[in-house]
Amino acid sequence: MSNCAKCGKPLLEGMRFCPYCGQPLAAEEMERFEPAKGEVVTAVAAPAHIMGREGAYAMAMTSEKLIFARIREVGVDRAKDELRHAGLFMPGSSSCDNVSRFYEMTPNQVIAETEVNFPVEASDVTSVHLSYDGDGGERYIIKLRTEDMELTFTLPYDKYYRDLLFRMFEGRITW
Repeated sequence: MSNCAKCGKPLLEGMRFCPYCGQPLAAEEMERFEPAKGEVVTAVAAPAHIMGREGAYAMAMTSEKLIFARIREVGVDRAKDELRHAGLFMPGSSSCDNVSRFYEMTPNQVIAETEVNFPVEASDVTSVHLSYDGDGGERYIIKLRTEDMELTFTLPYDKYYRDLLFRMFEGRITW
């Protein structure tokens, strides 16, 4: 425990200023923030359903790749679902596993979480075709092509997800 340099009152650990006189702590006394080193997960879209594969996936994005990670689908409370369709979101109204954990993991940890998780390097993607399926539950259908494979998957209809794809695959995406 340290004392305030101005008024001398005791300060608890983690305080950034004196609660008695308002004196900020000296810069050397403040905790330093260490940015993450290397590649990090910057966005997560879920649930994604991949044609030819069972179950739901989360699509974790980094600056260099997409990572498809298998997740558990959970039931949605009907009352919360009706509120969500009316434009209100309530905590716990998600229809899939807790995907926020991927933000705290390295890309290699996300890939290694289960044996069915797999990455797609953004630099290997030659084209992306995005379409909208209004009849099948309001979702995007994404056809992603590389030299070695073609991957078709769906994501919920959300402009944020669309914008993430447009940003990552600028110049290679068609609508």
